[in-house]
Amino acid sequence: MNNPEFARRVQEEKEKIEKAKVKIYTGNTESNSVKTNSHGEVAFGGHTVSQWNNRWVNLGILSSLTLEDLSLYNKHIGLYKAEMNGKVAYVGKAIEYSNGGFRKRLRDYVRNSNSARTHGSGMKMNDNADYLRISILIVGDSAEVVETVIALETAMIM
Repeated sequence: MNNPEFARRVQEEKEKIEKAKVKIYTGNTESNSVKTNSHGEVAFGGHTVSQWNNRWVNLGILSSLTLEDLSLYNKHIGLYKAEMNGKVAYVGKAIEYSNGGFRKRLRDYVRNSNSARTHGSGMKMNDNADYLRISILIVGDSAEVVETVIALETAMIM
């Protein structure tokens, strides 16, 4: 580009597009954890959605998950997904890193109390606990990654 004015306008438009991509997932124009990478792909905590998708850990059927199975993830936060018949039925987030992480969030669906079943999705998770295969995506274990988890949930649902 020999025309500096044209090059400046092109660069400004590229920056607008990158901000718009980030805004789709964050609702903000600025984000510390969601940015576009050198290929123009949106990255969440430094990884694209396809890179995050390679990190899911299968835990098993929801109704059969014990406290022992989940206690490994007491302080970890991220996303969980429930699949039934090979299709994703639900994607949720566990962001309470200091209050049980994945253990608390997933056990809420099957324990005697109905605290997680006040919403329609919680009732469906409980009603289908014998058929839902649960996988988790560990994003981190601190307040610094909560923003990433929230934006990544939106991306996974999309």
